[in-house]
Amino acid sequence: MEDWTLCSNEGQEMDDDFCARENIGSTPLAADHRVTSDAVQEHQDATTALENAICQELNHPPLGAFTEVPDRRGTVIEKWTRRLAKSEPTPFHALLVMDGSPVDAHFVDPLTGMPVLRSPDGADGNPTWRFYAPLSLPADGEALAAVTLYHTAWITTTRGRVYPVPCSSSEQLAWHRWGGTPVQTAAVIDALLDDLGATVDSVRHRAVPKGLSELLGRDHMYRVELGRDVLLEARRSPTA
Repeated sequence: MEDWTLCSNEGQEMDDDFCARENIGSTPLAADHRVTSDAVQEHQDATTALENAICQELNHPPLGAFTEVPDRRGTVIEKWTRRLAKSEPTPFHALLVMDGSPVDAHFVDPLTGMPVLRSPDGADGNPTWRFYAPLSLPADGEALAAVTLYHTAWITTTRGRVYPVPCSSSEQLAWHRWGGTPVQTAAVIDALLDDLGATVDSVRHRAVPKGLSELLGRDHMYRVELGRDVLLEARRSPTA
């Protein structure tokens, strides 16, 4: 097993605001309230149906996965949010606040068209960003330069642009300690290494390199940036 050096690490310990992916419409429940898996699935199905209905009515492509991340200065999150442009509320912004959370500003990513909003009620008192992950990224002659794993997975391109990693509403991006096995994340990154404009649909039947999946499953995979050379070497290796 080779010992690879990662590009950088933004911190040493996992912080307390574990803001992994959440489902739209989650509402606070009483302490003694029990939610069955069937009830959760019914709620998710209803939310997905509403999203699809609005997209169809507005002749809009399907939405990506709902994602929530904290506002963090000096991180990849801030690099992305600096690009966002304020906008008027749209039906897609309304979907992002179905649980009634307060909103202090509406945004759109000018490069992907993603609806984004900022909520002032983060778990640690800082704002929270909510958005739908893109289903693909604009290639524009660029290539994947690095992947950063911080509350969700982020792509940095060869021009320095930052994007959330594409993810469909039926999938989730995971790595060690974050939401499950890293197979889907590895599959998307594998595709983006070849073509930055690859769509999430093109990933579904793609064989996932074991070395890349194993790399993402390591226990240090938090607040870490993985450079292109590291990712390519992992992809070539049968094990990381």
